[in-house]
Amino acid sequence: MINPNRPRLVLVAALATLLAARLAPAAPLAVCTLSFHSADEVDVFRAHLPPEDFEVIDLSPLPLSEGRPASSGSGADEPWLLQRCRPELRCDVLVISAEFAGRFFGKRGTSLGLQEMEEASCQARCDGLFHVPREVFLLACNTLATKDQDNRTPQEYLQVLLDHDFDRTSAERVVALRYGPLGPSFREALRRVFMGVPRIYGFASVAPLGNWSAPLLEKYFRTQGDYRKHLDRAQRDTVPNRELLAAFKGTDLVQASGLTAAEPAAADRARICRLYDERASVAARLRVVQEVMARPDFLAFLPAIEVFVARHPAEQLTEEERALFADIQHREGAKGQVLALIRQLDVSALQLELADLAMHLGWMSPEEFHALAVTGARRLVSQHLTAEGADVMCEITKHEPLHDVFGAADLAPEFFARAEGIRVVDCLAPVDESITERLLPGLDSPDLLTRLWAGFALSHRLPLPDDVLLAVARHLDDPSVDLRARLEWIFRAQRSHDREVRAEVRERSPKLARDLGWR
Repeated sequence: MINPNRPRLVLVAALATLLAARLAPAAPLAVCTLSFHSADEVDVFRAHLPPEDFEVIDLSPLPLSEGRPASSGSGADEPWLLQRCRPELRCDVLVISAEFAGRFFGKRGTSLGLQEMEEASCQARCDGLFHVPREVFLLACNTLATKDQDNRTPQEYLQVLLDHDFDRTSAERVVALRYGPLGPSFREALRRVFMGVPRIYGFASVAPLGNWSAPLLEKYFRTQGDYRKHLDRAQRDTVPNRELLAAFKGTDLVQASGLTAAEPAAADRARICRLYDERASVAARLRVVQEVMARPDFLAFLPAIEVFVARHPAEQLTEEERALFADIQHREGAKGQVLALIRQLDVSALQLELADLAMHLGWMSPEEFHALAVTGARRLVSQHLTAEGADVMCEITKHEPLHDVFGAADLAPEFFARAEGIRVVDCLAPVDESITERLLPGLDSPDLLTRLWAGFALSHRLPLPDDVLLAVARHLDDPSVDLRARLEWIFRAQRSHDREVRAEVRERSPKLARDLGWR
């Protein structure tokens, strides 16, 4: 028998289910944080987001003093960012608090570069971090900067980076990426990284320090009211966040959105991801390089091409791959752009890095590359000695050894009296034997850094003659533990049979003498 009240009961049950669903608390939204610097900005999010509505997930790298981040099971040697990526991670909001200059960095000592982020964002396991969020806060300078010049000249920006303890080589690369044709703009790079994210907030130029921006964020949350309602209402909409922009009025805060599949640049992102994809054949990726080299904006792809070429050197290619590589080598338009850029750049690590790529592509002969390195090194040696110049010189010699180019006569006395100069001498590593004795006075310097570099440079010039070993032994009781350890290493690596040397070691460091069996 059919129950005449059944339709009414079904309706009542449906209404009850709907009411229960409305009354049941919604699952908390995930706010993921990556903090490289002070906690001021992240603490504002923690203070203003109720725990019943939000779960704050700290994905920050461990400070270097605390060791490597723990592995997530995907391999202990993976970059820490990939260790943070896991399929179940889904961030509704991402907050990155840091300083930025082509890399996010800060007091923790670890950093995160755009190339690392771009490569990670191409992996499906990182979708929840890079493509799922509804809002991304990039709380650092220049994160959404274009290639256009702001109120600072490139030289002024370079000085800002040097004042923030960037070494010269890194600073020059950042300036080239910020203002020059190499690579995409920071804004386009991060729009590519956060493809699909509807609202990205960052700075077109200078950002306020964390202790200044924290009150502005507090003002925003007070004005916005219920942040959960804001996110639920906005969903994937790209409408400007007027409350946030008003709170940061007078700063360079801007709003953008991640790339969409409909934009032409999305196809470029797919090409970049293809270059990073080690599951794809090398031949297939060489065809991608062929394709982008035919474009007038080829230099925008150069950083990714550099990574690919470094990972797949020509001597390791198969016959099919070598044929594709040969075609790339004959791309005159791309070759002309790279060589022109090399000529435009001042003496720098970036210039040598690009020249190194040109040499591996056959666009520059080894002799031309060597001549470029020698010219740059001679120019640096002739200039006023600076720590930045030492950075560049040491970077040059990483690409091209210059052992037989410089002798003692080429290096002024200041190169042996200051830490920066001794570092240059160590990187040049001249074969001239008289260099060794000229390093000895550095061990008598009142400046500890100079003494340390002198000891370090001498330890790279083994074997040392007995008269030099005797002079080194006279500093085995130096107040610096680090210097003593470096000098002791010299004697452990090179045993001396000279009686006078052994006697001096016994007097200055009895323990070392016992360890060496010199009783």
